[in-house]
Amino acid sequence: MNKNGILAVVVVVAAVILIGLWVLRTGQQRAGARQFDCAASPDAPVNLQHTKAAADLVRLTWGAPTAGERPTTYVLEAGTGEGKNDVGTFVAAGSATSMDRPAPPGRYFVRLFARNACGTSPASNEIVVTMP
Repeated sequence: MNKNGILAVVVVVAAVILIGLWVLRTGQQRAGARQFDCAASPDAPVNLQHTKAAADLVRLTWGAPTAGERPTTYVLEAGTGEGKNDVGTFVAAGSATSMDRPAPPGRYFVRLFARNACGTSPASNEIVVTMP
């Protein structure tokens, strides 16, 4: 094989590798195959509540979504006003139904989302946590 033949083989192999990586990256699969192990994002978690666990510790509890797809994680947002997440965003496992978080004195608006590979749920009920 001459120099041009080797170069042609290298170009074809590189193209095949790049196309394969592109297909993996974009999630394209054979017809009828599911990309994720879910069909839709989960429903919203239910009954978000809080209790004071210690002087500066708040315990948040909730129920798993009552229908729909199973969550793989929960995302908790806390903010200084309704719908804000300027205090923090925290993640819990999809099997969790509670979370303990330290909280300095203040008033916090807290909501919870369920998440899986197909997306994020609507927000749970929003609660107001006041730490003295």
